[in-house]
Amino acid sequence: MHSRWMVTQKDSRLKVTASSNKEEFSGLSPSYRDTLNLTYGCKHYKRNCKLIAACCNKLYACRLCHNDDVVDHIMDRKDTTKMMCMNCLKIQPIGPTCSTASCNNLSMARYYCRICKLFDDEREIYHCPYCNLCRVGKGLGIDYFHCMICNACMSRSLTVHICREKCFEDNCPICHEYIFTSNSPVKALPCGHLMHSECFQDYTCIHYTCPICSKSLGDMQVYFEMLDAFLAEEQIPEEYSGKTQLMPRKFWQLLARIFRSYCAMIVKREEVLLFIGSITSVLIVVPTIRGSYDWNPL
Repeated sequence: MHSRWMVTQKDSRLKVTASSNKEEFSGLSPSYRDTLNLTYGCKHYKRNCKLIAACCNKLYACRLCHNDDVVDHIMDRKDTTKMMCMNCLKIQPIGPTCSTASCNNLSMARYYCRICKLFDDEREIYHCPYCNLCRVGKGLGIDYFHCMICNACMSRSLTVHICREKCFEDNCPICHEYIFTSNSPVKALPCGHLMHSECFQDYTCIHYTCPICSKSLGDMQVYFEMLDAFLAEEQIPEEYSGKTQLMPRKFWQLLARIFRSYCAMIVKREEVLLFIGSITSVLIVVPTIRGSYDWNPL
């Protein structure tokens, strides 16, 4: 209760200061990442400033807050030229510290990128000159490296990997979100194609091949033996037992489609799902790379 009163009193004091600004902007008040401890920022970042979006001339704590609030366009943070210090509410050129004398060079955040116009006071972040984006991590040559063929930053544990030229500059084959600027973790398949880790989990419940090139996601021998066992249990009707007939090509094409549907139906059965869960290490042999491909257009 005491903290809420402090926030109310501070907001009222800052609104008086804000009236001295020459220009009027929407959102001319501080925002808090933690209202109890009076920590400036938003749900995405801890920082001491707001950015003036060049696209709509409004104040937002970050570009993600802008994109959550506006539906007809997105904010390009690299176009940002002005910011507002949330301590004194003064509009000023963007920079690592507040330029007003009353703030005594107050730092806007521990990390500031003059290229991406990114502020963050919590995480370890570095700017990759090849991606031309800021990424979460200690830096190139420390815990990450940039693969020039894939055109992506990867964990040093993935020095040996399957390269595909500019493979990250594509959409997820499941949800169709652009992977290079996606916030979601990305999974690499054995064939070299990529999809979001969450999409991968849902997709592999009923599929075992890459949705792009149809190559297997791993060693499927055990799985195919299981299908053979299911088919062997099917009894042929007596009137057709021992009989053969030459079938046209269209029949085999139809049969192939039926078989694929049958396989999908089998996979959905609970006992098979339990079986797949018990042999995950056999079926899915791609590495988990959440930390490696944790794409953060921060």
